[in-house]
Amino acid sequence: MQGRHKYRVKWFKLFILVLGGYFLFLTVSQQSQLASIRHETESTRMQLEQLQQTNAALKGERNALQDSKYVEKIAREELGLVKPGEIPFITTEKNNL
Repeated sequence: MQGRHKYRVKWFKLFILVLGGYFLFLTVSQQSQLASIRHETESTRMQLEQLQQTNAALKGERNALQDSKYVEKIAREELGLVKPGEIPFITTEKNNL
């Protein structure tokens, strides 16, 4: 009878060891998933901040385009437009290579 008792204790210890290993695996797996989620959340937060800054800049540009003087300045500087009767003044810059 005593031999059976030792045999059962070995199975019980094996069961406890497997169960402990399984819980350890679950814990490590969950920690890995949580770290991945934290990383993704931080990345998304940074992207949101960048998009909010871009949005604010675009709103500022939209508001500036309501001012006719600003529109005229942009038309002259970027598009090279002139008013009727004006003579365009073009400068050339020398390359210092």
